[in-house]
Amino acid sequence: MIDRRGLVASGIITVLAPRSVKAQRPGKVWRVVFFSVAAGPNPLADSFRRGLKELGYSEGRDISIQYRWMAGHESQYHDVARELVQSEPDVIVTAGHPPAVAIKKATAQIPIVALAVVNPVGGGLAASISHPGGNVTGFSLEVTPETNAKMLELLHEAAPKLTRIGALWNSANPGSRFYLDAVKQAAQSQKLTLNAYDVRRAEDIDTVFRSLPGNVEGLIVFPEGLLWTYRRNIVDAAREAQLATIFGYRDAAEMGALMSYGPDLVDLFRRGAAYVDKIIKGVKPAELPIQQPAKFELVINVKTANALNIGVPPMLLARADQVIE
Repeated sequence: MIDRRGLVASGIITVLAPRSVKAQRPGKVWRVVFFSVAAGPNPLADSFRRGLKELGYSEGRDISIQYRWMAGHESQYHDVARELVQSEPDVIVTAGHPPAVAIKKATAQIPIVALAVVNPVGGGLAASISHPGGNVTGFSLEVTPETNAKMLELLHEAAPKLTRIGALWNSANPGSRFYLDAVKQAAQSQKLTLNAYDVRRAEDIDTVFRSLPGNVEGLIVFPEGLLWTYRRNIVDAAREAQLATIFGYRDAAEMGALMSYGPDLVDLFRRGAAYVDKIIKGVKPAELPIQQPAKFELVINVKTANALNIGVPPMLLARADQVIE
């Protein structure tokens, strides 16, 4: 494996709190809720924990954390959001777009740090990127529609013979439409056929993949919370179906997908810890601009390409941030 950036992702989340806080409120134990689309502890959560630890936080000394994992319980977001708000934490951190929407509806007072959200202004989470207003700030996934459409362009560049592409999206996530519209436009401009497949729960994955053979030759999986949670299932199903697949997150390529292109989510969650720190120290969410991705990564799995009889062009391999061999 060639890792040109040497990025490492591992572990689980625990929330911790800064040494400097004691000087502000001696004896204060800050209460943080982590409300996530995931099924449980994961590398992104661990990155968030590491970011807080780097800032001097220590769980059990000055911060307590409550985790709520929502994979498999997608119909209960709003009920759980109301329950979490009633517990009156000091800060609520959301991982993924649906929990951010649910918490935003449940409270206008408790500070919210929304991580990995899509189109936060268009989705009603913030008034603007630079001045979000209200009680929500955080880190979004996308920069422009053109960036999202880049996934289609890269997949077609890796395998030019592909003409019929499938796209997995989640209609229950308002932000997912943002990706789909951009990719549809890109497909039209490249004279490619694009078929969208809605995945709103884990059970939909098997149903979708039963319909794919003969209809598509390649697959795009958008960087969306539910699809991220079940990325292993999708990678395995795509391998069995012999589909060239590109994801919006790098660890899918490490699991065996052909490619990935998208924000460095590990870095994004680490940076999110700094916003929790600022809020604990008294900064209002309305004063913290919503951050956009600092890094986008292209990862190509040559082992998978060989299994699919795809000869990835050398020029594309040269542009990759990581090549898995």
